[in-house]
Amino acid sequence: MKRFYRKIVNFLLGIVVTTEKAKTKLFEKIAIKKKKKIYKTVKWSKEQQKQFDIFWKTNYGKKIPNKWHKLYQKSNGVFNVEYIPEILFSTQIEPTLNDYYQTKVFADKNLNDLLFNNRIEGVRTPRTYLLNSFGRFYDGNRNLISKKEAINILSSLSFAVIKPTVNTSSGNDVKILSMINGVNQKTGETAEQLIEKYRQDFIVQEKIVPNEQLKALYPHSINTIRVITYILDDKINVCPISLRIGGNGSEIDNIHAGGMSIAVSNQGELSKFAYRLGYGDKEDKFDSHPDTGVEFDGYKLDFIENVVKVAKKLHTFTLGVGIISWDFTVNDKNEIIVIEANYRGQSAWFPQMLSGRALFGENTSSVLKNLNK
Repeated sequence: MKRFYRKIVNFLLGIVVTTEKAKTKLFEKIAIKKKKKIYKTVKWSKEQQKQFDIFWKTNYGKKIPNKWHKLYQKSNGVFNVEYIPEILFSTQIEPTLNDYYQTKVFADKNLNDLLFNNRIEGVRTPRTYLLNSFGRFYDGNRNLISKKEAINILSSLSFAVIKPTVNTSSGNDVKILSMINGVNQKTGETAEQLIEKYRQDFIVQEKIVPNEQLKALYPHSINTIRVITYILDDKINVCPISLRIGGNGSEIDNIHAGGMSIAVSNQGELSKFAYRLGYGDKEDKFDSHPDTGVEFDGYKLDFIENVVKVAKKLHTFTLGVGIISWDFTVNDKNEIIVIEANYRGQSAWFPQMLSGRALFGENTSSVLKNLNK
């Protein structure tokens, strides 16, 4: 009877996962179709198509469409048969490496400070002033408080950041607050109005002041380092690293909000060009920052090697999770700040588009073959 019950439960749980995959697959097909005018301009020789087909037949077991490869190549000019198509990553690789239900819990950003704050010397999460989880309010020390007390805390702040903590995507609804006498000077909203607007599942944290190397690139946003770590053969590996940089006076560096992105070597050297990618449908390319004039080629971030070490170590605190997309920055005290960790809905396209390198590098063949096990 118990065995039958478990089968029924697993079947019902599986329906949710299958539905999520189907929905994601449909979304990816619609997204790539909208970019047809872009990738169709990339022409391959018969030899290039042959190399592509042989690689995927050998390592994945069958041929695949080349749409995503051509889209990445359109931006960076690099032909690479080992690029991972976004549709394959989002519907097969990520769901295989990360259990849907386990990562659904980890994905709540209200847990980040419990998981990662001060686990490593010199590494912390932003200070939390206020949070809401499932409609309940807590102060920065996680004491349960009333809504009135929450409004008083928010009213007393000066600069802060407010953002949703569940079902988040692409930096949506992340806002910089400048509170004076309980009113956000940027929008005119009162603390009470802000709380009503975000309703539940949100967090209010300190506004980070970036270190000098990041600030010199662009001073108005924190400029975020994306490090993707994944487990293969009992070892934590790293995908191509990238840096998001704000622009046009914006305090948000998100690539979907007009920010630009650039590839970064494991030693901290910026690539020659930064791109304003949008949703992969833009082709804006810069060899220097249009606001500050800083040239990217030869610019080095001294802390990148340490950030990579931190990402690998922190991965061990999220047991059972195979791949994580980390967002870090470094503050004016040279502390490494864990902005967030992403477990679901991660993106494979932009690290490859920026770097011209395959997401899993020399491990691409092993990752693909493991999908069939």
